[in-house]
Amino acid sequence: MGGFHIGDMLVQLLFLLIIALVIIVLVKLFLSSRKRKHQLDRLEEKVDTLESKMNK
Repeated sequence: MGGFHIGDMLVQLLFLLIIALVIIVLVKLFLSSRKRKHQLDRLEEKVDTLESKMNK
């Protein structure tokens, strides 16, 4: 009964897709977190600038 069967190939493909999906999700989470931090830094800088103008 040896040999490589279609079912084996489908299972391997499914596991490969699951691993790829996990990697893609982790990368997207990392990139969105980095983007959000950059946006917050810019917003904080704008607030600080406005605050310093109001205190003059």
